[in-house]
Amino acid sequence: MNKLQSISLMLTAGLLVGCSSASLGYNAHGQVANSLPTDNSLLFQASDVASVNSQQVMQINQLKNTVYGLFFKQGIFAGQDNLGSPDFKYQRWQVPLVIGSMIDVNRNYLGQFHDFLPNLAIQSGSKYPDYQSFLETVYRVNNWDTFAPNEQKLLCKSTVHCLYIDDRLWWVNAFLSYAEGLFVNNPQDPNFVKMLGYAYKIFVDGITRDDYINEIATPGAQSVMWFSGVGQTTEYKSTISNSLYVTAGARLAKLIKFKYGEDNPQYNYRQVLNDTQLVADGYFLDDFDKLNSAGLLMDGVTTRGLNASNKALKGKVVNQMFTYNQGVVLPGVAILAQLTGKSKYLEFAKKLVLASYTSSLQHKGFWDDYGYLQANGWFADGDGIAFRLAYWQYFSLFLENYDLGSDSKFRQLVEDFVTRNAHQVQVRSVDLTSYGMPIYLKTAMSPNHNNFPNLPSGKAYTSYPDGYSVPSTAGALELLVLQQRVQNFSRQQEN
Repeated sequence: MNKLQSISLMLTAGLLVGCSSASLGYNAHGQVANSLPTDNSLLFQASDVASVNSQQVMQINQLKNTVYGLFFKQGIFAGQDNLGSPDFKYQRWQVPLVIGSMIDVNRNYLGQFHDFLPNLAIQSGSKYPDYQSFLETVYRVNNWDTFAPNEQKLLCKSTVHCLYIDDRLWWVNAFLSYAEGLFVNNPQDPNFVKMLGYAYKIFVDGITRDDYINEIATPGAQSVMWFSGVGQTTEYKSTISNSLYVTAGARLAKLIKFKYGEDNPQYNYRQVLNDTQLVADGYFLDDFDKLNSAGLLMDGVTTRGLNASNKALKGKVVNQMFTYNQGVVLPGVAILAQLTGKSKYLEFAKKLVLASYTSSLQHKGFWDDYGYLQANGWFADGDGIAFRLAYWQYFSLFLENYDLGSDSKFRQLVEDFVTRNAHQVQVRSVDLTSYGMPIYLKTAMSPNHNNFPNLPSGKAYTSYPDGYSVPSTAGALELLVLQQRVQNFSRQQEN
């Protein structure tokens, strides 16, 4: 029996360990006992110096400064200051992902944004006077269903096209990340209420509606459509839309419960939890056997020509595999296990992690979108770079909501999975003077393919394909921080 088969058998036998409601107790902030810490104090504890690679800690700090600086200089103002991409796609889903990385590494940081951004906005000539007005604009665009049809059309036109469901849910999760960070560190900050309100209104009023969540193509199982727009045909149910919905709904329900309780009249906890379970059960659990290949989730289900009245008709599964589809749903199902006490959600999550790990071993342990590459080893556009960022960011959120101390074998698999990928990170100096940044900053990039170690030439930080994009730097930062957190947690458990 080889090592992988042995791990697989041990995981299968131990799937239910730590799944009972008794072992899923919460701490003061609703975190699972013995889960990965939400802060990074373990990373820099003086009492645990032996477990910390000082060179890597220095790299993490360099990367953090680079991500923060580049995000402010180009990410949030992409298309506004003639430095970033004019394609609104960058702001649609890659900016909220980078926001999530910044919070993941420093939970206090977003609380400083509204103090920092006005001066930068003036310097860059942005049309947004401050960070708050930018977020309010983002909220309106992502909740356009609540406006009159003529205003909806104007909002859609301003973003080139009406936003897809997943575009909007990326921002819901970003708002929730902001709210969670404040909940842990500064719950009195007024931005907590604002971010929670944004997330709640988009999720409940804008997306949870019959025309977006239905049984079309998935008879007997509720699931989320992909397209959402005036004059657009809804012809697809993407896995990422359903993943983002489940994770957003579970995070939202958890935050409501631990901040306001289950009976608050302003935030309907039971409705959010019930709707989230309907989609989690419908798309991922009930239909999983139809949607997966080798235990991995495929991209989605076609709905063309079908409607809810055709109860017997099922959509055709689109057999493309992307890394982020395997990761974004993980924190959602882990939180559902906490809130409901049902072990089926953790069983699903752990099987999905095992399948992802197994697939990565076919490529020397590197987890990447190998089916999304051009002949020269590079992605057709920037999506693949951000796909990997999304996987590790949401994988980290999963580990914050799973009792790692309950299953040593699974913990070892997780540590091996993270470490193998963190070893791929390359940190190198980049001349940033043309982008208004100090020349001494460094950035990082993981090679997109093991067989192509040399990064192609491109315009740094702007157009794709590139070697030094903001999402790729954020992805490297996520991996290096996650590696230290997992390794230090494992050492504490073993001591």
